[in-house]
Amino acid sequence: DLDEEELQLMKMLGVSDEAEKDGEELVAEEQEKVADILDRLPNDPEMNIRPFLTYKRDLETEEGSKQCRRLRDLNKMIPGIIYGSDPTKGILSIDASSKILVKTPSNFLQREMDRFTYHNFESRVYDLTLFENEDDTEGTVHRVMPRDVQSHPIYHNKFYCCNYLRYFPGKPINIPIVYINEEESPAMKRSGFIAPFNRYVQCVVEDGVKIPEAIELDCTGAKLKEVIRKNRLIFPDGVKSSHRVKENYLIGTLFGRKSDIGDEEDEE
Repeated sequence: DLDEEELQLMKMLGVSDEAEKDGEELVAEEQEKVADILDRLPNDPEMNIRPFLTYKRDLETEEGSKQCRRLRDLNKMIPGIIYGSDPTKGILSIDASSKILVKTPSNFLQREMDRFTYHNFESRVYDLTLFENEDDTEGTVHRVMPRDVQSHPIYHNKFYCCNYLRYFPGKPINIPIVYINEEESPAMKRSGFIAPFNRYVQCVVEDGVKIPEAIELDCTGAKLKEVIRKNRLIFPDGVKSSHRVKENYLIGTLFGRKSDIGDEEDEE
């Protein structure tokens, strides 16, 4: 399991390109194994819910700073907890038993982070299969959202913590914002850009409705120095903003050089 630090160290020590290539091939093979395992786990692609797995931590031998450091460095396991309420299963956060200590294999976590990036990873919903130990083949499924993922400031493939918050239909979830119809904006098609203030919008998804990958923002007619707000967002059927998102919700401001944009606006 060669990570970025090890590959860089190999270069510093003068390891041959052939050896480095072998290391990269090992990483690719390991990622294929991870994908094969995840494909066999419970999931709901029609609802845009992906599979994931974790293992239960032992309260006596795997709790505490030293024990968690040993998990990360020797066992390549990232400590965390499953927490939060789930009224559909009668779980309340005030109950101490609702918090479950877990450890997630770092290579599984790295695969999802590479696919969705740090922030988008925490905006997704997973069917998390919790195994009692490595011999357990059944496990129990918890529907969760990743939370509080902590990683190294330089080596982003080195993780320190990954928690999971229980999810149920109607629970607010932060969904990324993407821009559409940029060519229909006289400012944006002439080097203008939106300086984002909020990259996500908190939404509530109804039961039985697919969780969207992103919420679209229509840029049609957007002009220089326009303040972009909630009224430009397009919510799919069954998806609405949460009560915390007000009508004047600020997304960003459109900036650009007036010399590039002025001529076209004058023509219009």
